[in-house]
Amino acid sequence: MNEKTTVSEYKIGHTTYVVKTTFNPAFRESLSDVLKRLIIRESENLIGETGQKIEKQTV
Repeated sequence: MNEKTTVSEYKIGHTTYVVKTTFNPAFRESLSDVLKRLIIRESENLIGETGQKIEKQTV
């Protein structure tokens, strides 16, 4: 297998994400799918920490 690894840094709001990506042609989930899943999970955690209702929370 021919794999390539890169490291990227993304700043979203007050959070910096350091992302290490390894391209594997056999993998079925795209980088966009992985990042979307991680950002949604982090946003849900932030909402839970504030104790606010979802409709009142700004993300």
